[in-house]
Amino acid sequence: MNFNQLLDYMYEHHRLRRQKDIAKYFGVTTQAISNWKKSNTIPSKFAIKLQVEKPTNYVELVESLSQVLISLNKNIKDIKAMQSISKISAQCFSDGLFLLNKGKPVIQLTHISGDWEKLTGYTIKETIKMKNIIGKIQIIDNEKEYINRMYPSGLTEATHEGYWTLKHRNGHLLKIHGISWVDYTENTFKSAFSESEKLN
Repeated sequence: MNFNQLLDYMYEHHRLRRQKDIAKYFGVTTQAISNWKKSNTIPSKFAIKLQVEKPTNYVELVESLSQVLISLNKNIKDIKAMQSISKISAQCFSDGLFLLNKGKPVIQLTHISGDWEKLTGYTIKETIKMKNIIGKIQIIDNEKEYINRMYPSGLTEATHEGYWTLKHRNGHLLKIHGISWVDYTENTFKSAFSESEKLN
């Protein structure tokens, strides 16, 4: 259930529309409701509360509970990812997608926080617009080995710690120490990293 669906449900079944009234109904703060609106998601325990009280047929119930379980699974993955990447002191954090395009590895960053511009010379906005940072910002030495790491056999998720090479906008290379949590079922990752040393 997303936030707009929640609003529709609350109005249809309880005639509640204002955020402060919805917050009172759930026993949470108005700030919590604002956070739900921003993320467009409802925490699983509140979604379950609505499904329990909502009169519905079995098909709708199964579909709704499936969505709740998907949401819960995503929350669990996010927690595991944050626990994994918080093991190092980091200058930057990023979320991203990986895939192959015509046999070539593609890394696209979807969220970045921290001193990214200071580290790479590129703004966060510029970087997120890039369809692939490999070759432009991230430098890989052995493409075949890199692709094998992208698609390991038998793994659904893993944590990797090591060193990467980034290329600053001004041309110099940086050795980066980082850690990534990778979800191989969805081709996504979360990373934390800091500059280790300049290579040139």
